[in-house]
Amino acid sequence: MKIFQGLFICLLSAQLLSCGSSSGSDPAPTPQPTVSQLISKTWSANTATWDGVTQYAKSSTTNLVSGYAQFKLDLSSTTAASLTEFDGRKFTGTYSLSADNKKITMSGLTSSEGAPSGTNGTLEFNIVGTPSSSALSLETTTTYIKASNKKVSLTLINP
Repeated sequence: MKIFQGLFICLLSAQLLSCGSSSGSDPAPTPQPTVSQLISKTWSANTATWDGVTQYAKSSTTNLVSGYAQFKLDLSSTTAASLTEFDGRKFTGTYSLSADNKKITMSGLTSSEGAPSGTNGTLEFNIVGTPSSSALSLETTTTYIKASNKKVSLTLINP
């Protein structure tokens, strides 16, 4: 009988030890993408508002500024940027993300026709909320002359 008790205790001890072990049974946690990784895509407009007034909604058939259908913001490179505005003009330059991951600064923006109106080639956007792999919300840091001197808020989607 003592042999069976000893064997039972050994088996129970071995089982308890194996339950506490995570050798290979638990997968490593998936690392979360950084803001830099999340924004490094080509974005199109889902909605655009000027001072809170909706100018464009992708789902709408009647938009005040239908040109946002061609809007593209390409941040797929680590520093190069391309912007196709609602008037169809395309600008290229560079971009940077602030150290606190709250602002995108596009600079050196030029085209064959010059820089975007009233910008001297620089546009700054505050990142609103937390970006995801498929959505990015931006707001201009100042008013924008091409938007009738209003603040522009964009909800962008990928693709």
